[in-house]
Amino acid sequence: MTGMTRRSLLGASVLAVAGAAVGCSSSTDESGSTSGGGATGTLAWWDHFSSFKRLNDDWAKNQSSALKANVAHTYYDASKAPQAFQLAHQANKMPDIYSNVVGLPLSALVSGKWVHEITLPADVKSKLPKDAFTEGITQLDGKLYGFPMFSLRQSSTLVWVNKDHWGKAGLDPNNVPKDYPGFKDALGKLKGAGLQPLTLAIGADGGRIRDQIDDMAQTAGFPGYQGLQFTTGEYAYHHDAYVTVIEFLKELNDAKLIMPGSNNFGVVDARTRFASGAVGTFIDGIWCAGGSKALAPPIVDKLASGWVLAPTADVQPFCYRGRPSSGYFVSADSKNPDAAGKLLASFMSDEYQNGMIEAMDQPPLNLDLVASSKAIDAYKKGVDFCKANVFLMPQAIVKNPAQAKVDAYRKPVTPHVGNIVQGYLGGSISDLKAELKKLSDATTADRAQALQKAKAAGAKVSEDDYVFTDWKPGQDYEGAK
Repeated sequence: MTGMTRRSLLGASVLAVAGAAVGCSSSTDESGSTSGGGATGTLAWWDHFSSFKRLNDDWAKNQSSALKANVAHTYYDASKAPQAFQLAHQANKMPDIYSNVVGLPLSALVSGKWVHEITLPADVKSKLPKDAFTEGITQLDGKLYGFPMFSLRQSSTLVWVNKDHWGKAGLDPNNVPKDYPGFKDALGKLKGAGLQPLTLAIGADGGRIRDQIDDMAQTAGFPGYQGLQFTTGEYAYHHDAYVTVIEFLKELNDAKLIMPGSNNFGVVDARTRFASGAVGTFIDGIWCAGGSKALAPPIVDKLASGWVLAPTADVQPFCYRGRPSSGYFVSADSKNPDAAGKLLASFMSDEYQNGMIEAMDQPPLNLDLVASSKAIDAYKKGVDFCKANVFLMPQAIVKNPAQAKVDAYRKPVTPHVGNIVQGYLGGSISDLKAELKKLSDATTADRAQALQKAKAAGAKVSEDDYVFTDWKPGQDYEGAK
């Protein structure tokens, strides 16, 4: 949640909350259809997927006829969506379906009355991979609450470049350096050509740079995810890999190779500058092409992409992600959950799946459709990288579904890695490793209190659930199946 404290949120009046949720200034864009003659009601659909806005607007009209209901689609800027959804939930004004941007584990969404069980037709369920139905991630107590939309083989941290700018600097945009020294040298040439070399979304709540540091720590040798080591089950944000990555960003920043203001840029701020041609390079997710196109369509023909960076060229840039998470939920407030489920089911049609690919956002569950799609080569190259280098990781909740009860007691730990990067680049933090060690300790303590509370509530859980001594790098974790 951004821009409002818990105290001020709970103190807001119902009318004010409802108004804020529906009209979040310029961050929303609503599209609906009244063409579905004989409509039996309205289905409200909210999401934060900028690249899918046109697709979803059109799909709302399409499904209005199919479902005999007025499907009203509303897009929220990703930075504004969490607050808008929180406000709507407080006012019991949630839409029928909404995207997964609130930031709460499934168990908390269920206990907090955020979600309604989803019922899908058998033929649609059969199209979803088996690992899409995971207790504690998309299901709870055998009931499906989350609808998975995206492949696990994706990344937040690809290198995207403007081909014109790289060409002007004498660089080959189709051969983006993969290692730190080569990348820094390329940025130096961009600067020498009078161009802004690089931007990242370091600012706002620090969430995006946090994700990117986690990815780059993996390619720098961290044997885990989000500070948690797979084989030991211990939190180690102070691992040398995290230090290496953050020190590299500090080195780029000190050399004035990062665009001024980036330490305050949210995702849209940074991407807008890249899409407008103000900067030559942008570290962003696989969805950068679609997100940039939504902001400035001419940029699409100028895009090329590279890999997740690694310290040296001989390192395999392996990354690890969990099973497909929920893309959408049906709200507990929905007056027509059956129709909401049918709307979600329509997302698995070939027509919608191909629309997702052409929008060039997060890749869908079926990656086989990408090669023959109309997506640009830079997007296809990014998907190919992810298919070859992003692997299924071990997860405590898969090993022991009772861990969902632990997740319900977990609390956000701050300052997190993204905040630490902000402070270190901005000069308010001088001892990086000490700050990372504090984060390791605080995260360990939070897990301990959550485990204790879950056990007291009857859950059979332990720290051993986080230990995977049989994990090996560079492959899907077989034990997680």
